[in-house]
Amino acid sequence: MIIEKIKNKIKDVDNLVLTAGLIIGLSVGLIDGLITGLITGLIFGLIFGLGLFISFFTFLGLASLISHFPNFIPLGVFFITGLILVEMFFWLDKQKPKKKQNKFWFTALKKGEAILETIFVLGCLNLIRLAIDKIKIYDNWEIILKWIGYIGAGLIVLAVIIGVFYLYLKLNSLKYDKKW
Repeated sequence: MIIEKIKNKIKDVDNLVLTAGLIIGLSVGLIDGLITGLITGLIFGLIFGLGLFISFFTFLGLASLISHFPNFIPLGVFFITGLILVEMFFWLDKQKPKKKQNKFWFTALKKGEAILETIFVLGCLNLIRLAIDKIKIYDNWEIILKWIGYIGAGLIVLAVIIGVFYLYLKLNSLKYDKKW
């Protein structure tokens, strides 16, 4: 029915131009709107979701460290471990400053990110410690700890195998860097 009406209108050249313009305009508008909306939604959703998740758990971990500091860890050891983690996160970050970027403020930004990452890790570890203290349902923890040890040993062996294979490939790829 709609196609018949369109065919009747197309008989006139002006109607043909009008119909083609409407069809092209609607198609382009629909496609452009869908693509732009999808990309914008994904970008803002990821930024908001990840930012909210990381900041929430960072400050939750910081609050748990302040309110439930483990008494069995001396404060000096805790700060030294925190400094080591901050430096480790700072040095593992591969981002370099741009040519015209101030290196002092770039370093300050990266140190701030490393401090937040350290608070996140230490806070999550403290939350896990508090959660394990609260769980008293299962009495035979030795079996669970033994299996966690088995899984950890398996993951370490797997990491060593992958690391050796990666090193093997990396060293062999040096062949292509030099002219023989």
